[in-house]
Amino acid sequence: MFTGTKASLLDRGVKHVVSVTAYPFLKVKASFKKASDYVLGFAVRYDAVRKENQVLGKEIIQLKQMLANRAELRQENMRLREALQFVRETPRLTLELVDVLENYKGLLRIDRGSLHGITPSMCLITKEGVVGVITEVSTFTAIAATLNHPECRVGAMVKRNRLRAYDGVVHAGGGDFSPYCRMDYIDMKEDVRVGDVVVTSPESIFPAGCPIGIVTATHEGGSLWKWAELAPMVDPSRLDEVFLIRHAEATLDELTGPPAVVPDMVHTGELPDERSMQERYAP
Repeated sequence: MFTGTKASLLDRGVKHVVSVTAYPFLKVKASFKKASDYVLGFAVRYDAVRKENQVLGKEIIQLKQMLANRAELRQENMRLREALQFVRETPRLTLELVDVLENYKGLLRIDRGSLHGITPSMCLITKEGVVGVITEVSTFTAIAATLNHPECRVGAMVKRNRLRAYDGVVHAGGGDFSPYCRMDYIDMKEDVRVGDVVVTSPESIFPAGCPIGIVTATHEGGSLWKWAELAPMVDPSRLDEVFLIRHAEATLDELTGPPAVVPDMVHTGELPDERSMQERYAP
């Protein structure tokens, strides 16, 4: 007890035993601490990555929206440029560009109404050709029947030979919203070919010469008549803007009408008979 030798030996022995006995627990403690630190760090990093991912996701959505808006603006700009060019190329027409609000089964609703001076039978066109005719007007909007709707009938002729059908109109093809139109009561002897362009006639409420459609087929309707199937130049389901015709100056064809048929003069060497009908045929 006084020298402390045995006590030192005992103390070392106890420490040795304690250290040996505590080693596994210390290892477990150290491992647990490392694991808890790793889990805690992983959770912190995961939360940071998740928040960063959310921020990046929002930025990607915003960039996609910006790209979509940019593409839409580019397309709109192109359409407006083409519209302006069309207005410049047709100075005889007073045109107003209007927006299409609704499109349903061959009917279009535009953003103009009686408040803007719209009346029934006013015409709608695009640079490609005929769209339709105003049929109903309210205060702020109006409804137009397109060539795919039975209420739209347009005076027409074949551009190549100025052929008019018996009733002189192109109308909807019939059936359940057929994308084709038809030109009825064409004389069987008349020359109508697949690929012929059909345009508005001088008798139409449209300005003469506006493209309507292309003949895709001809069908016999009986012993005297045949009819032509037309693919319209304009697909109304794809329109965002159309031109409203406010005023149209008459063309030379509309003012003078079809050219008069002058019979060929046959030279016989004789002077013309200037006697009256009574003098020539009276007994």
